[in-house]
Amino acid sequence: MVELATTTLADLIERYRDTVTPTKKSAYQERYRLNRLLRHPVCKLTLDRLTTGAFARYRDERLQSVGSQQVRHDLNAFAIVLRAARLDWDVPLLTIPLDAVRKPKIPPGRDRRLLDGEYEALHEAALVGETPYIWDVIDFAIQTAMRQSEILGLLWHRIDTERRIAHFPDTKNGFARDVPLTSKAAGILIEHGADGLARPFPYTVRMVQWAWRRTLQRAGIGDLHFHDLRHEGISRLFEKGLSIPEVAVVSGHRDFRMLARYTHLRAIDVGRKLE
Repeated sequence: MVELATTTLADLIERYRDTVTPTKKSAYQERYRLNRLLRHPVCKLTLDRLTTGAFARYRDERLQSVGSQQVRHDLNAFAIVLRAARLDWDVPLLTIPLDAVRKPKIPPGRDRRLLDGEYEALHEAALVGETPYIWDVIDFAIQTAMRQSEILGLLWHRIDTERRIAHFPDTKNGFARDVPLTSKAAGILIEHGADGLARPFPYTVRMVQWAWRRTLQRAGIGDLHFHDLRHEGISRLFEKGLSIPEVAVVSGHRDFRMLARYTHLRAIDVGRKLE
């Protein structure tokens, strides 16, 4: 029997990370998140000292430096570990403290797109810095509207550059899909083919996030998230005249209603089509 007075939250997180996380399709991202959580002092608390107040203080502290969505993800990760401990590992937790913690409100969906000149500024800033590899990741994200995790998870044996298709056997929504590639996206992949590695983009999440922040700083661009590039890519597909079902083939959306928030087309671009 696990002793609540001698077992820490860190002990549970490490066990979950090492035994459960590797079985998930999102293992890479979850391991990164759990390792980050382990560095916080709340994880040093023994289980008998874990209270709603402890996690509420964690919430308030994190909200000073990151957005509410990030904090919600963190709190959810803590709760998942504690539920696994109680249900699967016979840890005698009477309650899950997270259940009574108020979650930050979900922010409205972002519709941030690249402003005039920002594409060029990102290009210049990426190539003159110490992390020039980030430019191909950025450009590929715009060209394909892929998520960062999908880009970093691409494997060569699932890419057909001649047919310009990238295959994903297991995606965020649980379904396999083939993503058509633009000629430019295929060209980026071909340039990386000479490396002889299993992945065209052999970078870690930490490497990409750090390089992304440095590039934004050098470019003087604010309030731009990497995920905004997916929004930019999808919006460009609509501006090219693709229908919602056609865009969904690229983006992977199975619910067409989800694409409505991505179609904030620039009035000037729509106006050109009306001439």
